[in-house]
Amino acid sequence: MWLLLAFLSAALLGFYDVFKKQSLKDNAVLPVLFLNTIFSSLIFLPFILLSVYTPDVLGGTMFEVPVAGWDVHKYIVIKSFIVLSSWIFGYFGMKHLPLTIVGPINATRPVMVLVGAMLIFGERLNLYQWIGVLMAIISFFMLSRSGKKEGIDFKHDKWIFFIVLAAVMGAVSGLYDKYLMKHLNPMLVQSWYNVYQVFIMCPILHYFGGRSVKRPLLSVGTGRSS
Repeated sequence: MWLLLAFLSAALLGFYDVFKKQSLKDNAVLPVLFLNTIFSSLIFLPFILLSVYTPDVLGGTMFEVPVAGWDVHKYIVIKSFIVLSSWIFGYFGMKHLPLTIVGPINATRPVMVLVGAMLIFGERLNLYQWIGVLMAIISFFMLSRSGKKEGIDFKHDKWIFFIVLAAVMGAVSGLYDKYLMKHLNPMLVQSWYNVYQVFIMCPILHYFGGRSVKRPLLSVGTGRSS
């Protein structure tokens, strides 16, 4: 059963990347990302409101969002900045690069998490995990070689740099989750970090949106697409 769910998760992530790529086609990056944060927060907003105003409805269930003060929420705000940074770099990179390049680079994220867990939390990798790390490094090298055939230079293409940064920030988010889950309720983190991302995106969209004409990086339909 768990293996089936793992394959289902991988399939859904694949569809997610395809639809994300499609949504970025002929559209500016930041508005698409802003709408993503809004829709994500709207999914969790009912659970927050029900937990606050009618606690008996969700009390004791996995969907209950505990009430917490700023001493807790400040850690969730940090989580929001980390995830949003990963998304911003990832969205820009995905808009200008083919999925055949983006997908394998994103696939190195779990390896980064494994290495980070070893360095930060003192965890130890077994033989199979070390083999996986080695294979990921070799795959990244082979990917850079094949990317040249598509006219993409891994050393000098800034969009490759963006995707790598997105993967690194995603790994940082995963490691930070490891820390948060030891101290905070998962639903509290999951719901509120989506809401905070909306508030973070508002000034970003306002500032860069007003400069979009002068800044081709944010304009509609720019760059390589496939």
